[in-house]
This record gives sequence, C-alpha cells and structure tokens, in this order.
Amino acid sequence: MYRPLLAAALAVLVVAPGAAQAPASPADTCRNDAKFREQDFTVGSWDVYTGDKKTDEVTMSLILNDCVIEEHWKRADGRPTGNGIGLFNYSRLLGSWGYTWATDDGAATVFRGNLAKPGEMLYVTEKPLPGGKVRLRHWTLTLMPDGTIRELATGTEDGGKTWTTDYDLKWVRRK
Repeated sequence: MYRPLLAAALAVLVVAPGAAQAPASPADTCRNDAKFREQDFTVGSWDVYTGDKKTDEVTMSLILNDCVIEEHWKRADGRPTGNGIGLFNYSRLLGSWGYTWATDDGAATVFRGNLAKPGEMLYVTEKPLPGGKVRLRHWTLTLMPDGTIRELATGTEDGGKTWTTDYDLKWVRRK
C-alpha cells in the first residue's frame, strides 16, 4: 500500500525540478532577442566630428543584462558644459525604442524610435513652441559603409513641409 505512494512521491521529486525550471532570465531574454540588438552597432567608444573638427567623445555601453545601452557624452572642444548621459532601451510594452537624454547644463529630452532599416535607428520627439506650435524633430543614427556612424538631427515647424538640419555629426570608432 505504501510502496505505490512512495514510488509516486519519488517520481515527482525526480521529474519536478526539470519541469519547474524557471523561464529564461531577463539577461538571456534581452541578449537573445533581436529587437534588443537592433542598435548594437553603436556600442563602443567614438570620437565625434562636426565637419573636420573633433568636438565630442561618446561611449556607448551595454548595461542591465544587455537590456539597455548607456551613453556617456563628453565635450572634447573645451566647452565647460554640454556633457550628457543617455539611455536607450527597447520597450516590449510600447513596441518601440525609447531614449532619454540629460546634460550638465539642464537640457533634457525624451525620444521614441524604431529601426528604420538594418544599421539605422530613427527617433522622434516634439518640442512645444510659443503660440501652440510644435517642432517635430527626427534624429537618426546610421551605420555608414566605412564603419562610422552618422548622427543627423532635422526638424520641421510646418508639419513636414520644410525641414532644417539641426546638426550633422560623424562618429569615428576609437582604436
């Protein structure tokens, strides 16, 4: 009478650990999820140029179990402010990327974005203007054929009829 009960209990003890294994950890989930890898082309240390002049340095690092890219932006041209920190992360809830930026001179903004094509991220934000107007801003990070990154910010205040360039930067990987 006790023998079948004991055998059943032993079977549960042997089988249960395998059946009760926890799902993949968040680290494994982010590392192996293609959505979280879309912007990995920016990871590394870069010198940033405006034209031929080096103006900034940026370091992009994977953090939080490879679920987030942390950006550290440092002025290289002697200006005392304008250094900043940014966080890029993919949100499963929103189905898009997010970017939050803050600097040592009080600038801050939030963007939402998506992969435009492999090696190109497009982020968008809106800036309120006087009189109820809005400035729509597109910001792209594009991996170029030579391995550099083009960072381009453009904006419109007329609903997209005309666009102006805010800045056009070139990132060169530091060796």
